[in-house]
Amino acid sequence: MTTQFPTQAQVVIIGGGIVGCSTAYHLTKAGFKDVLLLERKELGSGTTFAAAGLLAQLRQNQEMTNLAKYACELYSTLGEETGVNTGFVRTGAIGVCQTEDRRFEWLRGAAMAKAFGIDMHEISLKEAEDMVPGMSTEGLKAAFYLPNDGQVDPIGATQALAKGAKNGGATIIENCKVLDIITKDGKVKGVKTENGEISCEYLVNCAGMWSRDIGKKVGVSLPLHAAEHLHAITVPIEGLKKHFPTVRDFDGVTYFKEESGGILIGGFEVEAKPWGMKGIPENWKYTELPEDWDQLEVFMECGFDRFPALEDAQIRHLQISAESFTPDNAFMLGEAPHLKNFFVGCGMNSVGIAGSAGVGRALAQLISQGYTEEQLWPVDVRRWFPWQQNSKYLHDRVKESVGILYEQHYPNRQRATARPVICSPVHDRLKDNGAAFSMIAGWERADWFAPEGVKAEHKYDWKSPNWLPYQKEEHLAVRHGVGMYDLTSMGKFMVQGRDAEAVLQNICTNDVSGAPGTVVYTPVVNERGGFETDITVTKIDEETFFIVTAAGTPIRDLDYIKRRTPKDAICTIIDVTHGYSMLAIMGPKARDLMADLTDADLSNEAFPFSTAQEIDIAYTRAIAVRMSYVGELGWELYIPTNATLAAFDTIMEKGKKHGLKLVGMQAVNSLRLETGYRHWESDITPDDSPYEAGLGFGVKLDKGDFIGKEALMTQKQKGLTRKMIMLTLEDPDIMLYGNETIFRNGELNGIATSGGYGFEVGAACAMGYVKNPEGITKEWIEEGKYEIMVEGKLRPAKLHLSSPYDPKNQRTKM
Repeated sequence: MTTQFPTQAQVVIIGGGIVGCSTAYHLTKAGFKDVLLLERKELGSGTTFAAAGLLAQLRQNQEMTNLAKYACELYSTLGEETGVNTGFVRTGAIGVCQTEDRRFEWLRGAAMAKAFGIDMHEISLKEAEDMVPGMSTEGLKAAFYLPNDGQVDPIGATQALAKGAKNGGATIIENCKVLDIITKDGKVKGVKTENGEISCEYLVNCAGMWSRDIGKKVGVSLPLHAAEHLHAITVPIEGLKKHFPTVRDFDGVTYFKEESGGILIGGFEVEAKPWGMKGIPENWKYTELPEDWDQLEVFMECGFDRFPALEDAQIRHLQISAESFTPDNAFMLGEAPHLKNFFVGCGMNSVGIAGSAGVGRALAQLISQGYTEEQLWPVDVRRWFPWQQNSKYLHDRVKESVGILYEQHYPNRQRATARPVICSPVHDRLKDNGAAFSMIAGWERADWFAPEGVKAEHKYDWKSPNWLPYQKEEHLAVRHGVGMYDLTSMGKFMVQGRDAEAVLQNICTNDVSGAPGTVVYTPVVNERGGFETDITVTKIDEETFFIVTAAGTPIRDLDYIKRRTPKDAICTIIDVTHGYSMLAIMGPKARDLMADLTDADLSNEAFPFSTAQEIDIAYTRAIAVRMSYVGELGWELYIPTNATLAAFDTIMEKGKKHGLKLVGMQAVNSLRLETGYRHWESDITPDDSPYEAGLGFGVKLDKGDFIGKEALMTQKQKGLTRKMIMLTLEDPDIMLYGNETIFRNGELNGIATSGGYGFEVGAACAMGYVKNPEGITKEWIEEGKYEIMVEGKLRPAKLHLSSPYDPKNQRTKM
């Protein structure tokens, strides 16, 4: 597309698929003129060409949905803007349900859709058949209609984006392979290509299947693996409606759309075929893989049920190609950790067409202003750990990843493949005691404990999952006796040096300058006052601080702190996650058990709440932190990993006379929810401030300057327009899981950020934000009548301004 090879550009984009072209387009819209896109072969020839072009809008949360909604908005007008036809058609879509469980999931989805501004509603099976002549609804339980979903021509949309980018000043060079990346002092400086070197200020990796290898060149973990993906197209079928609504049969793992008078059949099989274990051929361009008719069989079985005419229809083309999937079936977006100005938009998991517009826009926002307009943690590239590049791990997980999109999305659904990876020192002890394990960030964690004679495996159900009675026992043991849980998976940092306190005071909203032994809960906010994370900081001595953060965020948090540590600061930050285990002993009888384990004085006077001491436990020393995430008296014991097993055995032996019960993550979650404790990612995000979240006690405006102070001061002065509340359902037999819609005085007002059953209060609990553009006051909140939408019905709910259990948080200080 250009004959003069450049030697510099402000922004270089690697990859000319639809995501790369979208990024170039949106950068020019953001005012960047010196944008260079490099494509190894031809635009769209990697995986974009093989896409079905579907634009499904509803995703797992508001932010992901907004990305997908934007695709329909952009591609409906882009053709007119650029003169290149995108092939956009607003076909609508119909989701059909073979089971009542699937209908329940879609009812939840319909309520979410309304909150997200998407038209989605249940229709009769007769209406579904009328909309799609030739479709059979025999054996189905329900159908749901989304009138505004659409489709595009993938190559047409890519070319339109490229044209728009060029019109905005971008340069596109095809047949130019990037060989290496140039860095200096932890920052991108340029690229080496087969045609020469190009210096740049920003680099964006949109290289699809090739992205992982590009990341490896600079030590950036981009866990993705290719899998075979297919669709088949029939010859024209008489009587078929042109552009009929896309039909999605999740239970049959298959979708159907009209294509040139025939039916395009595709889907997401339960067990996929990994591909590319020996690398991607150098000549890959519009490449299709050998036909595998057995692989198509599962989709055709569903097809024969949904469209009987397929029994006699001829397949004119079976297209099998390869595309990349990530371990959690969510794409990767953002600035890579520990390497400045290296941005990523890849691992699209077969939603690259629907996600392309939003990803390109988000990347342009990140590069131009340093943040996206809304939080995107579910797809943040900083959620990945270096070990997740492991080829065998990715190979084994991708078999399952492909099917995640269409599986039954039960609460607490666990992955079955590529496990175990990381186990705590007491993993086998927990297993011997009946633990059923869940997994986060590679860590195996006891989720709940099965009694003797019960198999420790998850059996999922929307109304009564099999672990509920055991979770209840564990929950109540902590409320009335004493329980112990293993949270070794929590991220742990040691911050040391003469300037350590000054560094932390700058990033923390709370005051961490107390005496040694002080423990502080603190938000960490951005310049706009929104949560970047929340942590506990224990001051070990004047130059040593011990930080604890969530299990899934150490890479993100470590990167955030390091980027905000001045180069000349005498301060080191070390990840010590694997150096310490964490066993928490919690409950009103915790002090009695602890007294049998240590000779330390555990009284309130000698060991008050929010303090830490190094104490003897068994034959080792542990950092004992008197804090609680479950709303009861207790201690978190941070024990050297190599001494944990003996300490655990001692605790279990001494715990017998105190009725000690092992507790899993399900109970920990229901305990924290009942007590109103927030969870980063669901309840608090970069879009939420401490004041809005009801965590203003963690902000000390009078301590001096810190990141986000000005924004928080302004918010406090102006007043809030949204605020976190808690609700309990009046009907004790209904479950909540989060993402249910909240109604105030009969009108939709918010979404439950967390949900679960409160076994002590005897009702399902939820927390979520309510909003009022004219201002939030205690009186306005209390004047409302609240309901929560469950299974398509509004359920009365009781308001709690703080929490339904121990609203003054006194039990932790017993």
